This record gives sequence, C-alpha cells and structure tokens, in this order.
Amino acid sequence: MVSRIIDTKNSRVWSRLLPGVLALGLFVQLSGQVWLQSGSAHNTQVYLGLLLPTLIALVCKLASRATIRVSADYLPWLLFLAWSAISVSWNSNADKQPLDLVKCAAFIALFLVAVAILLSQAQAWLRRALMAGFLVVALGALASLIYQFLLLDQPLAYRAFRIDRLGYGNFANYGWPVIAGIFHGAVAVWAFGYAVDRKVGTKSAAVALAVFAVLVLYVVLTYARGAWFGVLGGCLAAVLVQNSRRGWLLSAAFLLLLLGAGLLYWQALTFEVQTRQLSGREMIWQYFLEVMPGHWLFGYGLGTPFAFAWPDGVNISPHAHSLYLQQVYDSGLISLALMGAGLFCVLRKAWRLRDNPWVRLAFPALVFALIAMLTDVERIITRPSVYWTVFWLPVAVLLATPAGRQAARDDEVATS
Repeated sequence: MVSRIIDTKNSRVWSRLLPGVLALGLFVQLSGQVWLQSGSAHNTQVYLGLLLPTLIALVCKLASRATIRVSADYLPWLLFLAWSAISVSWNSNADKQPLDLVKCAAFIALFLVAVAILLSQAQAWLRRALMAGFLVVALGALASLIYQFLLLDQPLAYRAFRIDRLGYGNFANYGWPVIAGIFHGAVAVWAFGYAVDRKVGTKSAAVALAVFAVLVLYVVLTYARGAWFGVLGGCLAAVLVQNSRRGWLLSAAFLLLLLGAGLLYWQALTFEVQTRQLSGREMIWQYFLEVMPGHWLFGYGLGTPFAFAWPDGVNISPHAHSLYLQQVYDSGLISLALMGAGLFCVLRKAWRLRDNPWVRLAFPALVFALIAMLTDVERIITRPSVYWTVFWLPVAVLLATPAGRQAARDDEVATS
C-alpha cells in the first residue's frame, strides 16, 4: 500500500482538504461521461480534480524528504506502465505525439496513487464517491432507455437498435454500443456486489439492486456479448466471494430469468451461435498472427495504428478485438508478461484478503474486466476514459486495500 502521502504536522489544512478533493475528482471521472458533453472537458476536470492534487501531494511528500513506501504488488504495474511508455520510442505512423502517449501512462500511475490515498486516509470519502458516481451512471442509463425507447420509439426487436447514448445533445454519449455495454456492465457488477454483501442493510441493498437492474437492461440492449458474459462472470464471482443468503437467492432468481429470456429469444440465440459466431473476429485475429512475426517480443510500439481492412474494402478495424492481443501488438510479449505478473500479484492479494469488504467489492469487477477484455476492450493505456472505470479502478482498489489490523479497523467504514 502506498504510504500516507501528506505530513499532517506540516500541512494540516491540505491533508484535510485532499481526500474531499480527490473524492470529487473520482466522482467526475466515474460520472462525467453522463453529464459532460465534451470528452476534453471530462479529461480536464479529471486532471484538475483528481490527478493534479495527487501530483501536488507527491511533490509535498518528496519536498519534505519523507519516505514513500510502495508495496511490492505495485512494482509489476509500474514496470508495465513504464515499458508501455518506453515502447512509444519505436512506434510508427502514430496519430498522437509520443509525449501524449507517455503522459497517458503517467496519468494512470497518478490514478493508482489517488485511489491509494483515498483508501488509506478516507475510506468513507472513497465509498461516497463510488456510490454517487455509479448512481449518476445508472440515472444516465435510465434516462437513455426512456428517451430512446419511449420518446423516440426505437424498435425493441433483436439488434434492431443498439443503444449507446442518451440521444439528447451529447449527454451520456459513449460513441459505440460495445463501449457503452462494457462501461455499464462494469458498474453493474460493482452495484451487484454491494447489494449481496451480507453487511449491507435491506434498504441500501434494494437501491443497489434497482441500479443493477437498470444497468443490466441497458447492457442487454447494447447487444455487446462480451459485456453480457462479463456481467455473468462478475456476478457469479460476487456471489461466491460474498457468500450471502441474499446473493444465492438472487442468483437463483437471475438464473430463472435468464432461462426464460433464453427460451423467449431462442431463435436469436441460435442465430448468434450458428451464424454470427465471433462476428469476424477470427479474421482479425488471423491478421494479427500474420503481421506479428519479427515483433513478438517488443511489439510495434504504443501508438502504431492497427488496421485490419475488411473484405468489403470499406470497413477497417482499428484494434485487435482482444486487449491481450492488442497489448502484444503495441508493446510486445514483455508488456503482456508484466501485465500478467501484475494480475498475479493482485489476484494473490485478493485471495489472501478475501474477507476484506473492499476486496469482495473490487474482485468481481476485475473478473468482469478480464472477461470483457478477451474480445472487446481496445486499450488500457489511455487518457481518462471508460476503461479507467472498467479495468484500472478495480486494480487500484485491490492494490490499495490494507492488510492486517488496519483492514480490520476499516471494515465498518467500508460497509457502513
């Protein structure tokens, strides 16, 4: 765990303000896609409210010559980010400046530190930021469903319309159904994990389940199959780690609902399996295998465009339709090995601290991400985006979760 960043003896005011400022910045990062109409405005607000205060805190810590202790679990991730940044030096035909790509890795490192500060100093603030952010996302999803299907009267036939935005201005606009499905699916798993926690009261659990229901309906109507399977896997993980009566009852009810939906849409499901299958991903993956010889170890360099031209001569796929393959394309097997080492450390810690409430919340969300990344997630080295919520948020929480006595003292704060 990253140590306490601010020396309270020398900067008491700053140390009191910092958790609130970071919580507000995290709230903007989680929910800004809903209520900010500009992606650049969203990024700017995250820089100012979350990353800049974290950087100032680090500078203050260094200026005071205090020791910054970093858990060994962070080292593979820092090496992963550093290697990804270094791989920019051998990219070609990149549409972004090398410095911009390097800054993306630095921003993610600051995000990890920000979550660590919140979890070590102000868990109540972290909990409030997460709950408020996810609630806004759910309200955005509900507004989108109402506006698109009730006011605009979009068709509900299978895949006739795939939702990815509110449709009013540029609010809650995710740009593509797959991205919208993955983002809302990730939030849905967090909500479900909270709802089935045995320490959460009935009223709070009911609100969380309402949020989950809205988000799952939205995910279903994006028709993003990676998100579908991710939600199933994440919810199963939540039931297993929470091991509550409420969780098992809900999983049984969910299974019955799933079987009913399967019977109702049996023809559509058989069409997906027999005809659509991987929807051309096998051709993209074959292209990946054809272009990788000579680049397996180091990759083409972060920022090098991936461009698979479809047989129709019109469409181009800009990524490998698998985060793991895309990571190899960008920064080679070395990068994938570092990422694997980081995941191993995180999963080992999650198993060791499996009774910790933060682990029980974040681990299912990470399971969702690992499943969704098999076929759909583009890149995780990005500026503030939905993939920070999908992947980096659960990783950051799991890395920052305290062990031992501190964890025992914080149980009540995390679940209150």
